[in-house]
Amino acid sequence: METKLKILEGRLTAYQLSEALGIPIEMAQNLLTHEVAVEQLDEAVKAKITVLESALFS
Repeated sequence: METKLKILEGRLTAYQLSEALGIPIEMAQNLLTHEVAVEQLDEAVKAKITVLESALFS
């Protein structure tokens, strides 16, 4: 099941996501282009993305 997050709709740059989530910029770019699904990330990064999504869009 694919997770739908506003944070991955292009409102942030790959660099911003990379810095906020502590992941390589290439992985952040792949998230934005949907080449990598959130479900493929490790649990720590998934937790960070959930917190960031909540902080920015709730």
